[in-house]
Amino acid sequence: MGNKNKLPDIFTKEELIKLFESMFRPKCVIACFVALMCGLRVREVCNLQISDMNLERRIIKIRDSKNPNRKKQGNYGKDRIVPIPEIAISPIKKWIDIVEGGKWFLPSAKSPDIQLRTKTLHIWFAETRERAKLDEVDYKIKYKKKTQFREDTNVYKFRFHHLRHFYATYIYDKTRDLYAVANLLGHNQVTTTQIYAKVSDKQMKETIDFAFNRPIKTQLFEKNPMNAVNYAIPEIAKREKSPLEILEERFARGELSDIEYQNKIRLLRLAKDHLKDKQEEKEEEKIGIQVISKQNNKQDEQD
Repeated sequence: MGNKNKLPDIFTKEELIKLFESMFRPKCVIACFVALMCGLRVREVCNLQISDMNLERRIIKIRDSKNPNRKKQGNYGKDRIVPIPEIAISPIKKWIDIVEGGKWFLPSAKSPDIQLRTKTLHIWFAETRERAKLDEVDYKIKYKKKTQFREDTNVYKFRFHHLRHFYATYIYDKTRDLYAVANLLGHNQVTTTQIYAKVSDKQMKETIDFAFNRPIKTQLFEKNPMNAVNYAIPEIAKREKSPLEILEERFARGELSDIEYQNKIRLLRLAKDHLKDKQEEKEEEKIGIQVISKQNNKQDEQD
């Protein structure tokens, strides 16, 4: 079996181009395109209804998505809203015009009233992967008991789900915001999203480039000394994050061990409780002063 802690492989842009150039079926093309542009799972793509797409507001409502507690909740998952990139609106509009009048975004060839099966989409993707020569085997699933219907199964380096991996890594590279990625993917915990911080190599490459980029710094100094003094790795604009969010991101990136994370969380809560007590004391003191002031004013009036 594969290692559950193994980091996923991420498509390069060149590999994605090869993949899409090898697609012959229009339905497969639009399915992979929407998965890539919106970070959808294969089941979410196949279950997508046209009525769930609001192209004017540029959003998709994903219904009954993956939920670890589905069985406990009567087989019902989570709903979430996913924004559609502006660049994806035109192709989606054209596809909706083609399947106009039906319920499903990806209707089955048998009937417009039935959605495309996930198994069919997986088969189409596998055919495309082979034509694109991206069918490298990652590992094999070995079964103890083999039959004529059950043999060792190849798990390939790139699968349909890797379109979602590319989407998440691309957004993290652009924003450095794990919370934004977690929200877009529908993850309950930001720690689930941590693999994309580990997979992303953009920050490491910027650090190495900066460290070895002495000639550029020298040129800057010759032109304007102040530019060279202020030269640093570009900062990406971030929203203000709470101490708890910062801790969770550091833990997700693997900068803190489980024990360090728990200890810092405990200290953070103690500090929060202490500040809360201090705030309450100040409020009580303020109320006490106001009461004494009113009493003194009332006494002055009586005098």
